[in-house]
Amino acid sequence: MEMNTLVWIVLLLLIFVLLVRVTSLQRQLNELKRDVERLENGSISGTRSDFNYTLSPKEAASPSHTSQPAQTDLDQELLTLIQQGKKIMAIKRLREARGLSLKEAKDYVDSLDS
Repeated sequence: MEMNTLVWIVLLLLIFVLLVRVTSLQRQLNELKRDVERLENGSISGTRSDFNYTLSPKEAASPSHTSQPAQTDLDQELLTLIQQGKKIMAIKRLREARGLSLKEAKDYVDSLDS
């Protein structure tokens, strides 16, 4: 009977430790989700990044985002490539500069082209 009680106590302690760990991981996951949402929305306040997360020219021109410049140096470089008929090079350059996915970069370059 004594051994059986000891096994139950160890089992309950193990369950408690695992619950604490799961709670901690859930908290970390929620923080990471908020960080991803901030990055997707273009607000990376308080963090220094080599990537230039800006809105597309159409979004930047909207009244709610008037504080951001409509075009960056990178945008000018991309426009030059587009005008030279090098749209694929523009997409590649944008992906290298900002670390975007292929679809995100293509959509951004398309928004500059229109």
